[in-house]
Amino acid sequence: MSKVLSKIIRPVGILALIFAGITGIAAQAAGGKKSVDSVPSIGGKEHEMNVYGVEIGMDVPTALQAVFVHANRKPGQEKPDAKKTEGKDNKDVRVVYKSLPAGELQILFANGKYVREIVLRYSEPPLVDDLRLSYTGSLGNSTSLITTSTAGAGLSSRTDVLDGSKEIDGFNATNLANTDRRRGEARDGARYDDRYSVAFADSLKLERIWYRDEKTNLGFRNRLQFISEKTTKAGANFVVRIAQKVIVLLPEDEKEFRKALNLSN
Repeated sequence: MSKVLSKIIRPVGILALIFAGITGIAAQAAGGKKSVDSVPSIGGKEHEMNVYGVEIGMDVPTALQAVFVHANRKPGQEKPDAKKTEGKDNKDVRVVYKSLPAGELQILFANGKYVREIVLRYSEPPLVDDLRLSYTGSLGNSTSLITTSTAGAGLSSRTDVLDGSKEIDGFNATNLANTDRRRGEARDGARYDDRYSVAFADSLKLERIWYRDEKTNLGFRNRLQFISEKTTKAGANFVVRIAQKVIVLLPEDEKEFRKALNLSN
């Protein structure tokens, strides 16, 4: 193993080398830890539990290589545009790609080693209809108000949503007299991705969150969230666009994540 490669496997050295202009990462073969296969979605590849091939649990070289390949980066574009330390004792490292084809990409590495959060801020926000997301939780999923802090990427980690079975009993007014529809089918017969629960980021209901959880073959769960643009009027349903796609480790699975990847606390 060359001296350059031996440095690459050191988490702190990796990021230092990247910003010093080392380009060897672009030649590395992808091969990080894989998550279980996702259920195919009628909404397309945006529903996959990755962004530009980056998945929760990937090591630094594999994640950066994935961005280089999937974003069709050119020689000289191997490194991210910015980085900063954060979290407990500033051990976590966030890197930022500011101008990828899909928008701004942020990747947070736990202890500077493994991906624990991925945030894509769309440059051209897709429509909710294009992603086949339901406007409410009345297609068979749970729905409730989730009041969350909007610090950082505006992530929501609460999982205490209402039991979806209550909707069948008419809990959701939009579902009254319409409980005999097939799961995932709207009144007009259009099909929606029914794996998602629908919530709101604040009490004014100006910002929707669609989320679903998926367990990896390493034992911890990831949460995929689509976060809408804020509307200007509560309850407005005119044209809803998705501002961000977020994939994050469920906080409840922090212990399993660190154990699986041999990370210190």
